[in-house]
Amino acid sequence: MSTTTLPKYQRVKRQLIQEIESGKFPAGSAFPSEYQLLERFDVSRPTLIRSLQELVNEGYLNRQRGKGTFVSSRQPVNQQAGPNPITAQTTPFTVFISEDVASLSGPAREIQLRIMHGIQEALGPSYNASTIRQTPRNHIDKQTRAFLEDTAPGVALLIEPSCFTTLKPTLIERGWEIWSINQKTDDGHCVYIDQQHAGYLATKYLIDAGRSHIALLNGPCDDYWGFAARRDGYLQAMAEAQLKPHPKSILEAAHSIDSEAGRAMMRQLLDSGIQIDGVVGASDSKAIGAMACALEREINIPEDILFVSIDNTLAHQADPPLAAVAMPFEAMGYQAAAQAQLAWTRQKNISSCIAHICLRPSLVER
Repeated sequence: MSTTTLPKYQRVKRQLIQEIESGKFPAGSAFPSEYQLLERFDVSRPTLIRSLQELVNEGYLNRQRGKGTFVSSRQPVNQQAGPNPITAQTTPFTVFISEDVASLSGPAREIQLRIMHGIQEALGPSYNASTIRQTPRNHIDKQTRAFLEDTAPGVALLIEPSCFTTLKPTLIERGWEIWSINQKTDDGHCVYIDQQHAGYLATKYLIDAGRSHIALLNGPCDDYWGFAARRDGYLQAMAEAQLKPHPKSILEAAHSIDSEAGRAMMRQLLDSGIQIDGVVGASDSKAIGAMACALEREINIPEDILFVSIDNTLAHQADPPLAAVAMPFEAMGYQAAAQAQLAWTRQKNISSCIAHICLRPSLVER
């Protein structure tokens, strides 16, 4: 893909990376302000914010509260894998994604697209030779079984490995190198995001803003490990601040339209009559739906209730502005593919050197 056909945020990001790596902005130096960059690149603020946030996620920049944005002194995420894996021999990669995850829409689909884009960036030209297979959840269908019979063992990238309780052991038995993405596993390589820290960051943001009656609008913890981890982070921040959440202030809900789940939980919260001055939405959509409900009840935002979300896929579109914990989905896909290819070219044995790579989310204030 040529530079001119890249999305605007990618063009801005690539230009800034070139300037950082060339030494124009030395490590530890203050980075230009949003105002200066907006004037220079002539893009919208949401476009610029996405470019800058990806530079933060990938380790090029770091934000210091009350001080500004600075050039990082450590290696960026996409350089931590050592020698460029793209120059090595072509690796037989197969990306497995469950059919139900692949069919998701809205913000959930955006998350999967960001993971896939990270994989594509890491593999470079090798990506064109890779295979992407959509398979049933926890079941090996005829097509997948035939693929395994006809394909020599290579590298399998499993997005959400809990969807592959039958496929994963079969791949291992056949000699495939397994890398799990977006979930921590104890039996193999994995790259995942610290979901507990995400819940902690979101809650601490509200506490630091002077809020003490904080609710959590979560997804079903029994359905997704990340929701349970985000709840644990919420409880950790509350405990550190010596705040005791009201039992009715921790809610779980799911809906085919995620914002409707947030709206319903916020309605339930307000109808309960408990005091609330801060709300953590476990996703952008939940927080946006909850804000819509609050506005319908003529509640002033952020004066009466301050909101924060987790994911940062839609938060930049919210009105009023919505702070969010940015999850490095693209960097997660990049790390998994880059590290997997490097390990494959070095012929590392999966049983002798297990890699667990945990990426940290970051807070984006608006």
